[in-house]
Amino acid sequence: MAGKAQDWGDDLRETLYRRYKQLADDLIVLPAHYMGPKEMNEGGSVAERLGVLYKRNHGLNISDDEEFRRTVTENLPPQPNAYKEIRQTNMGKLHPTEEEQREMEIGPNRCAVR
Repeated sequence: MAGKAQDWGDDLRETLYRRYKQLADDLIVLPAHYMGPKEMNEGGSVAERLGVLYKRNHGLNISDDEEFRRTVTENLPPQPNAYKEIRQTNMGKLHPTEEEQREMEIGPNRCAVR
């Protein structure tokens, strides 16, 4: 969280525990990050209804503010090997082939807090 753990952790908690709770339970969530293959649907996509996520996801059910802050700051996975190339691609400085893009995408999506 780049030295902003306190501020960003509190902002994240506000978003997850207050703002998103106001959304419909049947809203389909397509996350940018996930923990692993178990979260993939049969077709290889990662998607779930918001209400299901609030029932099953441990990170959405932490009642203590400090425990939540520790969870999101102390359990971050390492940056993906292709992180530098991904950033350069996102900035338009690199133009990888479709196969190279696919390879980059394999690692970075498995970076959710555990």
